Parts: sequence; C-alpha cells; structure tokens
Amino acid sequence: MWKLFFNIAYVFSFLIIVPSWRYKFRDWTLFGYHEKLRDLLDTCPELRGKKMRLTKGGGSLAFVFDNQYVYRVRKRRFEATEVFPRLERERRITNALRKYCTVAIPDIKIIHGKKFIFYKTTFIPGVMLASLSKKTLNENSDKIANQLAMFLKKLHAANPKSIADLTTKDKNCHWVHSDLCSNILIDPKTFVITGIIDWEWACWANVSMDFHSLYNRRRKMRNTEIPIKTVIKYYE
Repeated sequence: MWKLFFNIAYVFSFLIIVPSWRYKFRDWTLFGYHEKLRDLLDTCPELRGKKMRLTKGGGSLAFVFDNQYVYRVRKRRFEATEVFPRLERERRITNALRKYCTVAIPDIKIIHGKKFIFYKTTFIPGVMLASLSKKTLNENSDKIANQLAMFLKKLHAANPKSIADLTTKDKNCHWVHSDLCSNILIDPKTFVITGIIDWEWACWANVSMDFHSLYNRRRKMRNTEIPIKTVIKYYE
C-alpha cells in the first residue's frame, strides 16, 4: 500500500514546476523514498528483482524483501546520514540481550550506503499488538499479559557484561525496552507474541518505565486489561 502511494506521489511530483519545491516535497513529504531505495539497491545489488514492500512507522522507512529481510532507514535526511552511533548502540544491546529474551528480537547488521545508513534485520512475522481491536485485546488479555510478564522478567533480570559500560551501579535499575506499546508483534490467529522490535531507546533504568510505556503510549491500550494484568503477572 505505502509503496504504491509513494510511487504515485513521486510521479505527480513532476507537476511541481519549481525544482526546489519539487525536491522539498520529495524529501519531506515522501521522506526521500526513491533516493534511499536507489542507494540501497546500488549498495546491495543482490536485492534487485526481489519482491519488495514498504512500511513506515515512527521515524523510519522499512524496505521488506521477500518477507525475509528488512532494511530500515531513518525518514529524515539528517538522521539517515548521521545515525550510526545510535544504530551501533542498538546493535550492541540487542546482540547482548537476545539470549535472555523469550521472544524474537532483531538481529541487526549495519549497512553503509553511499548516501545513507541502513540497518538490516531478519523479518519477524506478525502484526502490531496495538493494531488489534480493543475487543480482541480484552478477550485475549490473559494470554498476552502472561507472555509480556515472562518477557519482562527475563529482560529485567539480564545484565550481560558485554554492555556493562552502558549501565550504572544503581541497584534499582535494570535493562528496559522503554518503548513497548507500539513495538510488540503478535500472531493475530494464535495471539502468540512473535517479537519485540525497535530497541533504539533501550536503556538502564527503573523497570517502571516498561510498565509506563505499555500503558501510556496508546489510548487503546490504556482502555484494555493488558497493562494491569501484565503488572500483576509480573509480580506474582
């Protein structure tokens, strides 16, 4: 859907007579989609000819090839060229925490294009938990809350030495995701959580940050039983 929209909008952009306005439209409204895709294909020519779909969310565009690999790039040009330190930090954190997690989390490889920086991950199937209806979420709240509580217990108990330099000596802190609500993938048929994505804001902090992010980021989630049941299951 997004691929079709961006392609049509790009064609119509030729109707913008003033070149600077046309460039601004492509860069700010279309997030430089075509330029970034060309840079990715020039950098990774083996992707040419593969089936590609486009998704977008938060601050990134995501090129999904054959439902196997995802190549993300920041929407804004200044972020897409200067984001390496943040990506490298996220890569270190996910590599260190993966073995402690009860669900899949991204395995990140950083790709340096000629103009932009991409990060490649294995495709994790599922839909966003927050995209399901309030009724569906409440009907399956016990199963979902159990999985989230188990995931958070394992995550908060982890303290790998390889990322010890990113922590402090504060005993009240643990590794937290800190942006859970919009980044939980789930199988919509079985209601099994398939993955937790977007670890950019993971940090060493109080565990309450994860419970707060699960409850407070989406109005729909606040109106379900999942946040409170997750807390109850977590402390049982």
